[in-house]
Amino acid sequence: MTLERGNAFTPVASATMIWPWGASIVGGSVAGALSFLMNFGLAGIPGAVTTGIFFFALIGGIGGVMSKKGDRRGRRWAATYPFRYASAPAILGGGATAVISYIGSVIGSFAIFSGLFGAAFAGLGVGLMLWLIIGVVAAVVGNKN
Repeated sequence: MTLERGNAFTPVASATMIWPWGASIVGGSVAGALSFLMNFGLAGIPGAVTTGIFFFALIGGIGGVMSKKGDRRGRRWAATYPFRYASAPAILGGGATAVISYIGSVIGSFAIFSGLFGAAFAGLGVGLMLWLIIGVVAAVVGNKN
């Protein structure tokens, strides 16, 4: 898949070519484990999983722009279009957070409809924060590499 203008899958291709998988998996796992230890018990599991997902997407998105190991075309594309690049980790993090939050609310209190709206807003909030943070970092740091 080439990184050319007009390609529909460019954000996903760019994100996966320069994504530091090892660092993001380790960072997300450590953050999720620490969150679980701070909220010990069954009620803390959905929060720990969503914390791990957030840091997985954040470390992967920022690390992809700052790392020198990834594909240079992907880094150049991410520096040229920082908020398009940030959309792939934001959709991943926000969507996974919404799903896990909904499952946790249904299991915890059997709130099927109110849990759906709460999970949707939680996913939108997480996705927006990831999009803003990764987009700003890619805009500032991306051009210097």
